[in-house]
Amino acid sequence: MQKNSQTPDMLTIYKDFHEVMDKPGFLPLLQCAYKIFNAPVLFTDEHYSLVSLYPASKIGDPVYDTLFETGSLPIETITAFQEAYLKDPGIRYEPFFAKDGLVKERPRIFAEVYDDKKILGHIAIFINSPKVKSWQLEAAAALTSALRIKLNLTRHFTPTLSRNLNDLLNRDSPNLLKDKSMANISQTRKFPGILLVALLDQNKAQQAFANVALNYCLHKFPSAIPTIYNNDLVILITDKKKQHTSSVKKIAEEIAVFLSQYEVRCGAVYPVENLYLLPDHYLQGRLTAKLMPQGMAYYEKVMPEPLYLYLSELPECVGFIHPALKMISAYDRDNETEFLPTLKCYCQCLFQKNEASEQLHVHRNTLLYRLNRMEELFGLDLKDVNTLEHLMISFGIERYQVL
Repeated sequence: MQKNSQTPDMLTIYKDFHEVMDKPGFLPLLQCAYKIFNAPVLFTDEHYSLVSLYPASKIGDPVYDTLFETGSLPIETITAFQEAYLKDPGIRYEPFFAKDGLVKERPRIFAEVYDDKKILGHIAIFINSPKVKSWQLEAAAALTSALRIKLNLTRHFTPTLSRNLNDLLNRDSPNLLKDKSMANISQTRKFPGILLVALLDQNKAQQAFANVALNYCLHKFPSAIPTIYNNDLVILITDKKKQHTSSVKKIAEEIAVFLSQYEVRCGAVYPVENLYLLPDHYLQGRLTAKLMPQGMAYYEKVMPEPLYLYLSELPECVGFIHPALKMISAYDRDNETEFLPTLKCYCQCLFQKNEASEQLHVHRNTLLYRLNRMEELFGLDLKDVNTLEHLMISFGIERYQVL
């Protein structure tokens, strides 16, 4: 991409927008626009409620910062801007530059996203310069065209509840925005519900499939609230009226079957009752999905495996693994013994000696001999509860982390 000190090639700008069109959501387009203009960009719906913005931080402008914190603007602010900048005749407006009045501290380009029938949304590009260049207005028009195409491709505008869900999934969302989002969802949905997390691979096919999946959920299951979060498809399944758990789970299973046709793995969390805990539930669901070779599993059914997977992904995970395991592994290698698989089986059988000996296909006395030798050789106290718990956790982490 060319630097803004030069006049960028419009074909390159159109190409840049086109290359991110198949990525889910509107954020990739705004990130692309940010690079082109070297300026913050925001996109609202036709009611001036936030759809997306970039960067996701305050910039010192009251409109941008208010939308970032609350997701909407006071009616007084909307009216003031309309009266100040939209007085010209006509029902639509093309991109224009404003530097006086309400925006004198932060000049910007305004533009409207619309189709043949209605206004779809509005954008603002905070170029923060007393002058605008002709290519910037043309690039703004290209952005509105890309957004319009994106909306037509998805066949729907991102519903308010989907945006609310996205805000609640983000731990860093301002508390005021979380409160408003929770109130919006709670007004029309009954709990407990299910949070379904579907992993989308980082390839164009599955990223483009995200919009298909969104439409499927919206049109087939009115009780589902789908959104794209961190490139994952996340669906909150409740209902507009109280219903049995089996009904909610049936919807989750039907969605999972649909997604499995496209090799998308799912993790589900039930029950979901406190919406403030959605970031935790999202992590639980995502870890559960990563454990699945295919299909769907419930977090509570596979615990503590998601915890072991989470610990294994930490750079410091080796600090949680009992140091004796490496010693036992090296001893087995040097002496052709089977102490490590014996200890692992003993832990997996919850320290039941009869069951462990059956699993290992050895006599019970052989198992006892091996356990006693490990205590002698490696200083293990296999009668100590803390030691046994530590070993279980270590083997759990070791399933996902090479020692």
